[in-house]
Amino acid sequence: MCELLVGLPDVKVVGLFARVGQPLRVHIETGRERPACRTCGVFAHVKDRQEVELIDLPSFGRSARLVWHKRRWCCPEMTCPGGS
Repeated sequence: MCELLVGLPDVKVVGLFARVGQPLRVHIETGRERPACRTCGVFAHVKDRQEVELIDLPSFGRSARLVWHKRRWCCPEMTCPGGS
């Protein structure tokens, strides 16, 4: 249900934080499964994680922020030209 409120395909809502006097903070991440390397096809590993805060339009009468828990992927195969 929360994913419908965000209105973005393949996005999963992982948290919602509402403090009085502060913007509503909706924490999201992509709902995709672990991707495969485009070069060799081996399943990728998470290289790092980063939170990206996006200022959004007001929601339910208050300002809102989307906090995207961004994952960066890399190929774990040492012999792959597209690898880490």
